[in-house]
Amino acid sequence: MDFGDLEEFDFNFENERPTKKFDNIVKEMKKYDLYDIIARIAGLNLLPVNQNKSILLDAVIAELLCVNVYNEGIINDNIMSAGKFRKLISQVNDSDLCMMIDPNENLYVQNVMFHKNYLVFNGIDQTPAYNLQNMIRIIFEYQNDFPDDFIQCVHKLYVFVLGVSDGIAQRINASNTNNDIEENNRLFVPNSEIINECAHLVTLDGDYFDEFFGETDTKNFLSEFGNEDAGETNHRPFYERPFLRNKKNNSIIILNISVLPTFAFYMTIVLAEKYDIKEAVIGRYHEFIWKRCREYLVKLGHYKIQEQNKGFELINNEYYKEMLVSVYNNQYMLVIYLADDGEGYTGATMHDYYPDDRHQAMLEKRISYLRDKFAEVRIGAENIMFLLIISGFGRGILLGIKKSLSVYKTIKFFPMELECLSINEKNNFLPRYIRAKTKLHTYGLEAFSELNTVSIYTSNHYSFYMSDDLNPANLNIFIAPGDSIDYIRQALEKEDRKRVLSYVDGLYAEVVASDNERKIYIEDERSKEKRNALVVSFENCVIWVTSGLITTLDELSIYYSTLDTMTYWLAECRELINKLFFSYNIFHFDILISGKAVEYFYNIPEEREISKLLNLDIENNHIKIVINPNFYWRLNKTDNSSEKELCKFVIGTLCDFASDNFDYESYIEKIFSNPMKKKMFSFDFHKQPYLKPFEFTDYISVHCEDEDFLLDLIGKKLLESNKWTYGVIPKEKRGELANYIVGVLYNMLQEEVEQINPQYVVELIYLDLEKTLYRLMIARERYAFDVSCYPEKKNEILNDYNECNRTSLALKFLMEYIAAKPPKGQKLLGIGQYEYILAICSTIIDWAYKNDLFYYNIFDTPIEILPSDRVGMKQKEFVDMFQYGEVYRQEQLEYYSSFAFRKSSTQKMDDYTNELDEAFKSERGYTYQQFISVISGIIIIGEEIDDNEIYVKKYSDVIEILTQNIEKITAEIITRVIEDISIKVREDFMKLPKPYRKEYVYPWRFNRAYSLNRRPIIQRDDEIIWGNRQLYHMMEYVTGLIYNGTYSTKDKKMSKLIGKISNQRGKLFNNRIVEILNDIGEFQVYPNRKKINKKSICNENGETLGDIDVLFVDVSEKRIYVAETKAFPFSRNPYEMYLEYNEMFVDKGKKKCYITKHKRRIEWVKNHLHDVCTELKLGNTDLWSVIGLFIVEEPIISNQVYNLNVEIISKAELSLERIRKVN
Repeated sequence: MDFGDLEEFDFNFENERPTKKFDNIVKEMKKYDLYDIIARIAGLNLLPVNQNKSILLDAVIAELLCVNVYNEGIINDNIMSAGKFRKLISQVNDSDLCMMIDPNENLYVQNVMFHKNYLVFNGIDQTPAYNLQNMIRIIFEYQNDFPDDFIQCVHKLYVFVLGVSDGIAQRINASNTNNDIEENNRLFVPNSEIINECAHLVTLDGDYFDEFFGETDTKNFLSEFGNEDAGETNHRPFYERPFLRNKKNNSIIILNISVLPTFAFYMTIVLAEKYDIKEAVIGRYHEFIWKRCREYLVKLGHYKIQEQNKGFELINNEYYKEMLVSVYNNQYMLVIYLADDGEGYTGATMHDYYPDDRHQAMLEKRISYLRDKFAEVRIGAENIMFLLIISGFGRGILLGIKKSLSVYKTIKFFPMELECLSINEKNNFLPRYIRAKTKLHTYGLEAFSELNTVSIYTSNHYSFYMSDDLNPANLNIFIAPGDSIDYIRQALEKEDRKRVLSYVDGLYAEVVASDNERKIYIEDERSKEKRNALVVSFENCVIWVTSGLITTLDELSIYYSTLDTMTYWLAECRELINKLFFSYNIFHFDILISGKAVEYFYNIPEEREISKLLNLDIENNHIKIVINPNFYWRLNKTDNSSEKELCKFVIGTLCDFASDNFDYESYIEKIFSNPMKKKMFSFDFHKQPYLKPFEFTDYISVHCEDEDFLLDLIGKKLLESNKWTYGVIPKEKRGELANYIVGVLYNMLQEEVEQINPQYVVELIYLDLEKTLYRLMIARERYAFDVSCYPEKKNEILNDYNECNRTSLALKFLMEYIAAKPPKGQKLLGIGQYEYILAICSTIIDWAYKNDLFYYNIFDTPIEILPSDRVGMKQKEFVDMFQYGEVYRQEQLEYYSSFAFRKSSTQKMDDYTNELDEAFKSERGYTYQQFISVISGIIIIGEEIDDNEIYVKKYSDVIEILTQNIEKITAEIITRVIEDISIKVREDFMKLPKPYRKEYVYPWRFNRAYSLNRRPIIQRDDEIIWGNRQLYHMMEYVTGLIYNGTYSTKDKKMSKLIGKISNQRGKLFNNRIVEILNDIGEFQVYPNRKKINKKSICNENGETLGDIDVLFVDVSEKRIYVAETKAFPFSRNPYEMYLEYNEMFVDKGKKKCYITKHKRRIEWVKNHLHDVCTELKLGNTDLWSVIGLFIVEEPIISNQVYNLNVEIISKAELSLERIRKVN
C-alpha cells in the first residue's frame, strides 16, 4: 500500500477542550482586560520563532473568546503586568498541545501579487499564499464571466487583507532570511516592550475598518465573546472570523495574522456561494491549477501524450483529472489530479477532511481500469510511474492505494511543491528520484510533505546514502517534517517572482529573476507578445530594456545579446545609479533593429564611435534606440572598449534625467578596468568548425544519481560473488578487486548494449559527442571572460566544464564500443537507459583509473567493503590529486581564453611542412598535406549537407567526391586516409587489429592510437558516419601530438622528426622563460651557460654535468638562481604519472634522473660561487646565496601524488613573488 489513511497520524492529545490545563489560565486572565490580553497573545504570532506555535496561542485565544464577558459581568480595565503575562503564557508550554507542534513546513512570509506586491504570513496552513495567488489570477487576471458585484466585493476584501498583512510585515521588516532559529516546541515570550509593540501592530483603527468596508456587512468578519465554543486544534471558530472589535475603544484586533490568507480564500468561496457561482469559481480555480501543474511538468521534461492514440479514455471532471506524460522518450507517467471541489466546505470544515470518499472510490476504480489498459497495450509496470497531485485549500483528502500499477513507489505532491521542483530541478529529475525512493522502506509520507524527502535527497548529492555504517535500503525509515521549508525557500528565492513598475505607464509587470546577484529580472513568460523584456531593479528606480517584435531566430539572437549586455552593465553601475536623484522612478530603453537581421552577422569593419551608430528618440522617460549592423559589429571587439562606449552612452543618457552632476566617466573606467570583463563575443566557425553554434539545448550528461545507483549494485555483486566480504581488503588484493569491479561493469555494459535496437544509435551518440565538444570548446574560449563577468560563478563554471569533460570521456568510450560491437537487439534506446549506460562507462573509467593508481604505487589508500554494502576508500589522496589537476585545468582555461591579452612570444617554431610530409609518407603511405586535404574535403562535404550535424554517406560516394575535388590525389590514398581515421566492426572489442597494442582500447588511457580522438569516422556496412567538429578536432589533435612530442610511433623518420621538433620546443621554451624573467624587470638573466669564469661545468672526474639552462641574479635579495627548464606535457593518467615520476625523480644505475642532474649543477655553482661572482661582477661571495629552481611548462603532478615535495614551478606560476618564495 502506497498511501494509508491519514487518520493513523491524527494524534489525539487535545481533541477535547483542554479544560484542566486552561481553566486556571482563563480564570486568572478574566481578572484583567481581556482585549489587552488577547492583543498581546495575538501579537506573539508576529515572531518568526513562534510560527509553528500558533496552535498554542490559538488555543488560549479560543478559550478566552468562550467567556461571555457581558453575561458574566466581566468588564475589567485592569492591565496585567508583563511578569504575570509571561508566567501564564509559560504555563501553556506545559500543555499536551506542545506534543502536536511540528517543525515549520512553510515560509514565514510569502509574496502575493495583486496589482503590486504584498507580504502575507503563512503560519502553519498548507499553502495559503499560493492558493490565494491563484484565486487572484482566475478572478482578476484572466477573462471570466463572474458578476461585477462579486468581483468588486472580492477586490475590496483582498485590498484590505493584503494591505493589512503587508503593512505589518513591512513595519517588522519581515523576511525569510532572518528566521533561522532553533526548532523547539515552546512558545517564546520576549520582553514587555516587544510584546506591547506586537500587540499594537495587530490592533487596527476601528473607524478605518468601518469606513473601508462601508456598507459591506462585516459581521461575518468579527468574532464575539461567548458566542461559540473553543473548537479543536485543527479548527478554531475564529479562523472564519479572525477579527475582534474592542468595544471599549472601537479598535479591531487581528486574532491571528497568519489566518488572513486562508480567511480571504474562504470568504471568496462564501461570496461565490452568495452569487450562486461557487461551483464555477472552484471549477475555474482547479482548471487553472491543473494547467499550471502541466506547465511544471513540462519544465521537468514531461510532455503530455495523446492518450487517444493508445486507446486510453481519461477523465477530467470537477474533482478528478488524469493525464499521461512522457518519461524520457520511452516510458510513461500517469498523473492524477485530485481536487477539493468545495463539497460541504464551510467555515467550520475549512481545516477538516473532505466529507466523503468519492476520491478514494474513483481512484480505486480508475487504477483498476488503467492497469488493465496498460497491460492491453503491452506497457509493463517497469515502464510506468505514478504521480498524485493533491489540490485543496485547507482540507485533507484521505486516500489509499491497495495495488499500484507500477513497480515504482507512488509519489504525491501539492501543486506548490511541484512548482518548487520545476524551479529547483532539471529535466528528468522525477524518474531518478522515484527510482531512488523506491529502494527505501518508508512510512508516514502521507502525513507530511514529500518535499521533506526530496530535500534530504537533493541536499545529499541526489542520494539517500548517508552513512558508511548502514544501507538505507535495509531500514524502515520515518522521514519527519522540517526539511521542506529550506527547499521551498530555495525555490522562491531563486525565482524571486514579483511585480515591478511596468514600462507601460501606470501598470505593474510580473517578473522573475534572471540574475539574482545583480537584480536583473525578465518579464514573465506568460506574456503573449514575442518580445524580450529585461528590467534591472535599483533603490531609486527600475530600468527596463525591451526589444521589438521578434519574428526570426536571428532577431532573437540579436535582441537577446544586446539586451543582456545592456542590463548587465547597468547592474554593474548599481553604486552609481543608486546615488542619482531622478524625477522618474522608471526608465524604459526600447531597442529596435534596423536593416536585415542576417546582415548583423557579417564581418563589417567599423571604427566610428558607438554614439554615432545609434538613433535616439526620447519621449519623457521612454528612450527608443534604433541599432544597426554596424553598431552590432562595433561591439564585437577583442576587449571591452566598445561595451564601455555603450555603457557611457547609456549612463550619460540617464544622467541627463538626474538633478545632480556626477563624474560617471571615471566610475565607468574603473568597472571596465579588466579588459576581459566583456559580454559580447563571436567566433568564426568556418576557421574553427567545432565552434559552429548548436540550436539544440538538450545536452546529455553522466548523472550522479545513476552512479549512486551503480555503487549499490557493485557492492551487491561483490558480496554475492563470495570472493569478497566485509572489511578492509589486503593491499596486495586492491588491484584484483578493482579489476573485478571493472569486469562486473563491463559485463553490465555488454548486456545493456545487446538489448538495443541499432537503428540511429550511432547517429544519436555522435550528435551528443558533437554537442559536448562544442560546449567544451566554447567554455575554453570564454572562460576568462565569463569568470571576469561572473566571479561568483567561478566554481559553477569549472564544475560544468569538468562534468562536460567526464561526459565526453563516457560518450567516446560508448561510441568506440558500439562502433566495434554494434547492438542487435529490439529495444529502442530510451534516454534513461542511455544515461544509465553512460554512467556505466564513466564508472568503468573511474575504477580502471583507480586500479592503475594502485598498480603504479601512486596511492596507499586502503579499500574496504563497508557495512553499508558499498566499496569505500578514504578520499584524501583522490581529493588532493584532483585539486592538482583542477589547478592545471584552470590554468589551461585561463591560458586559452586570455590568449589575445598576453604579450606574444618572439619565439617561433621552424616550418616542418616538408619533413612532416616525408615522415607521414614513411609511416602511413601518404603525406601530411594529403592527410589534411582529405579531412578538409570531408568537412566540406558535411558543410554542403543542409540542416545536419551528423553526416551519413556511402563510403564510395565520399571517395568519388574527394577524388573529383582534390587535385593530384588518388582513390587509393583517400581510402588509406579514411581507413586510418575510422573505427570498424570487430569480433572482440578488447582485441585490436595488429599492430595496435592492447592498451590502446583502454578508455582511461590518454593518447591512444585507436581512439575516437584519432579515429572519428565510424564505418557501418557501406556507409561512413562523421561529425565535422570531431573531424576537425582530430586534425588539430594529431598535429598537436606531433608538435608537443607525445605522438607515439615506431617509424624511424617520424621518431626522428618528433625528436627534432621536441629539441627545438625545449630551446624555445627555455628562451620563453628568459623573456618572462627579463620582463619581470628584477633580474639579471644569463641563459645557456656552458662555462662559468672560463671553467666547464663538470665533476671531479671531468665528466660534464650539462649546461645551466638559465642562471639569473636577484640583486636586491642577493640571490643567484640556477634554473633548469623542461617543456614536459601534463600527465593525464596514472601510467603517464608513473613514467614522469621515473624520468624526473628516479635514478636507474648510471642513468640519472633530471632532478639528480639538476642538483649536481646547483652543487657545482655553490662550490664555484667565487667564479660566479667574479664573472658576473657581484662582489663579495659571502653576501650571496645559491637557489635551485626547476621551471616546467606544465605542472609535474607526480611530484605531488608521490609526495616528493620538490620545489618545481610551472610557467603559469612564474612571477617575482613566487620565485622569491623558493628557498
